[in-house]
Amino acid sequence: MKPDVLVETGVAHGGSLIFYASLFEAMGKGRVVGVDIEIRPHNRQAIEAHPMKKRIDLIEGSSTAPEVLAQVKALIKPGETVLVVLDSNHTKAHVLDELRAYGDLIGVGSYVVATDGIMAQVKGAPRTGEDWDWNNPLTAIHDFVAEDKRFIVEEPTFPFNEGVVTGRVTYWPDAFVKRIA
Repeated sequence: MKPDVLVETGVAHGGSLIFYASLFEAMGKGRVVGVDIEIRPHNRQAIEAHPMKKRIDLIEGSSTAPEVLAQVKALIKPGETVLVVLDSNHTKAHVLDELRAYGDLIGVGSYVVATDGIMAQVKGAPRTGEDWDWNNPLTAIHDFVAEDKRFIVEEPTFPFNEGVVTGRVTYWPDAFVKRIA
């Protein structure tokens, strides 16, 4: 896609923000907006000291709060292509709220990617929740596309694949929510 802006909810230590910013640096364009309910001081300091900081904006607050969404929107210029990656609170309710909030930021042909949909498949393993069979990003994705016909679940094709495996081996099954209208 080569978006102009990648918005990621869920900053944690900031590793993916740095990774995305480095890809933008290699492309010679683009920037990342990271949103988290709490950006720990040591993580903020590490991100702000990194050479890729020039391509990163940080917003602290709930990803679904109207004032946070307004801050995100203010960082997007008219005509910019936006890709959104949801990687914060993985409950069905929260991911569904994020899909509803951030879906309008992307244009036709772009994606909101809701991570960690594998939760239902690993229920019962150590450190998993008893409700993960229904309380997960994948369930939120399917509810969202059922209610908003401007979106479908459609993974992008592999840009390069010499192997015989055509499906992704991933923690993110059905994660790619594409805007079609």
